[in-house]
Amino acid sequence: MGSKKAVYKVATGRAGVPGAYPTVSAALSAAYEQVPDDSVPVEIRVAPGEYRERVEIARPNVTLVGETAESVRIVYGLGAFMESGDGSGIDGKLGTFRTYTMFVDAADVTLRNLTIENDAGDGREVGQGLALYADGDRLVVDSCRLLGRQDTLFVGPLPPREVKPGGFIGPKQFAPRVVGRQYFRRCLIAGDVDFIFGGGRTYFDGCEIRSLNRNMDVNGYATAASTPEGEPYGLVFRGCSFTAGEGVADDTVYLGRPWRDFAQTVLLDCWLGPHIKAEGWWDWNKPAAHEASLLAGGKLYGPSASMAAWPEWAHAIAPADEERFSRSAVLAGDDGWDPVGGEDEAVETARLSDNGRTLHIKTYFEDEPAMRRRFSRDGRSAAFEGSSADDWLAWRDRCRERLADLLGVSLLERCDAESQVLEHAQVGGGITRTKMAVLTEPGVWMPFYLLEPAKPKRGEDGRALCWIAPHGHQGAGKDSIAGVMGVPAADDAVRRFNYDYGLRLARMGYVVACPDSRGWGERRDWKGQGDDEQLYLRGTCANQAKMAEPLGLSVAGLNAWDLMRLVDYLAARGDVCMSELGCFGFSGGGEQTLYLAALDPRVKKAFISGYLYGYADALLHLNGNCACNYVPGLWRLFDMGDIASLIAPRPLLVQSCEEDHLNGPRGLANVDEQLDVARAAYALLGHGENLAHEVCPGGHHLGVNNLEKEIAWLDGQARKDDER
Repeated sequence: MGSKKAVYKVATGRAGVPGAYPTVSAALSAAYEQVPDDSVPVEIRVAPGEYRERVEIARPNVTLVGETAESVRIVYGLGAFMESGDGSGIDGKLGTFRTYTMFVDAADVTLRNLTIENDAGDGREVGQGLALYADGDRLVVDSCRLLGRQDTLFVGPLPPREVKPGGFIGPKQFAPRVVGRQYFRRCLIAGDVDFIFGGGRTYFDGCEIRSLNRNMDVNGYATAASTPEGEPYGLVFRGCSFTAGEGVADDTVYLGRPWRDFAQTVLLDCWLGPHIKAEGWWDWNKPAAHEASLLAGGKLYGPSASMAAWPEWAHAIAPADEERFSRSAVLAGDDGWDPVGGEDEAVETARLSDNGRTLHIKTYFEDEPAMRRRFSRDGRSAAFEGSSADDWLAWRDRCRERLADLLGVSLLERCDAESQVLEHAQVGGGITRTKMAVLTEPGVWMPFYLLEPAKPKRGEDGRALCWIAPHGHQGAGKDSIAGVMGVPAADDAVRRFNYDYGLRLARMGYVVACPDSRGWGERRDWKGQGDDEQLYLRGTCANQAKMAEPLGLSVAGLNAWDLMRLVDYLAARGDVCMSELGCFGFSGGGEQTLYLAALDPRVKKAFISGYLYGYADALLHLNGNCACNYVPGLWRLFDMGDIASLIAPRPLLVQSCEEDHLNGPRGLANVDEQLDVARAAYALLGHGENLAHEVCPGGHHLGVNNLEKEIAWLDGQARKDDER
């Protein structure tokens, strides 16, 4: 075969991967047999999946590479306290060095893009459990995750002698103690007690060393070196972050302790989290190690960077001595091996933030200031500039047309308001809940609940008074609005936001239509379908926007169109009092109410909660709102107050919460500015009394304490206007 690289593939189940082996071990066995010349490189490519097996690499020149470290997991679960099965070992137990998930016993091996895990569990219960037993020379471990609890990573060789006979039982118990060189780059190594230990000459370059929680005063020890006497190097960490998993208390983890007296562990350019104990190191009751060991640090950063409380036998590396611990110096040996080449790579540990995992950035080159300047210069170009009611009425007609164009409403195709009844149910209080669907454009059905009290309130024409109640976000669409019972996820939304306002209105005696808007409930597209709770509660507005906007449409416009077709359906029924039709919405439902009432004068009264504020603060600055809030080109023409003014002179009640984050950083001041725009329109038309504003305490929610009075007020104002 010459020196050409031999490639093998591994895929769990082998589905769709011709010629692949089902396990890593099977691929290795094939390579041993088919490529007996170990000078020929062998590469084993592992497809995503979990491989529950023990892997032993005993051939030089092997590269084991996964698709990504997250997607390729090699897992096993043996602990030192488990029975050996053949009676060998101390008290018939496996002992530490037979628990590995992967064992490397060859030179020139590379592991890349893998998770290697021992999932046996807590060492206090199962004993030590190795994820990786590394005892070969010139080993490279790149971009891997090594996961375990006690003794996650062992870097050979073993110490010369056991403390307790039989303690080293395993594959290298009687082998010569040869110091290997290992290079770990960009790896995550997680564990709790001595989870990086051994006698190897090992360089950790830009790795995360994550301590896990044991809920003890001493949560653990990151390292336990056993560097042989006379060796120039042991464990060297450069540019590494010593972080903590969830629940690990501050000042509870030692950087390390000497497993043997000549232990060497050196940290340079490393970040130490608050979990690291102020004294840094523990001597393991080995006074001889005070003179023989080298437990040292230099250029440390983070909450526990200070070496002031370190014991006097620990060392600080002077800047002049740092070059001695460079990658090339540590790994060179007699053959000059350097797996990377060049100078030590620049690391950013000095700039890490308090979590030890992200860069702290002092200056951001953001573009919001430029966006705000553009908003100030170009925004509201279509604002009303006239002085009379006639001027305003002419402006209203032009702006409704322009707003419909921006939203894409003018592009949609009308169709007959076909409807279908899907199911009936009874609701407490004598209310019938009918699930229906109405055709809003060819091939597009909008499901909705129609809530009908046994004795509905009636208008002057004897027909039932009716509200449309579109929903907002995080509430499972129409289900929470209609107060559907027995669905815990929807119940959470009701308790959080008072989201059952459709049912509340029905219990006041109104017929209420509670529709699913596009991308919600039964209208979620394929990316959001399924039974997962978050999928159920949330919608696919962002997906809808990506489909709609390149076609000149918008989610806001599609929803407004659908609601207008629902108005068509209600009008066609003949039993609804259209002269007093209302629309009521909270949050995203408030947005839909705003657009519907602004565009369709058949809506005679509107209740908008949690959605009326200035675009610059609430949508430009926050800019994390759902995609359905953003309409291309809208801000150049209108702010939200301009759109609200299109509802004038019909009765409008706006509800805001004092601490609603959606109001933006200026809070209610941002709301009042927009209300002033709308108030000016109402005043110009001589109907200033038809606009009311309620402020509720707390964060984003629907205020219900005054709801019946407010609905009665809207009814009364709408009836007065109708009489006029």
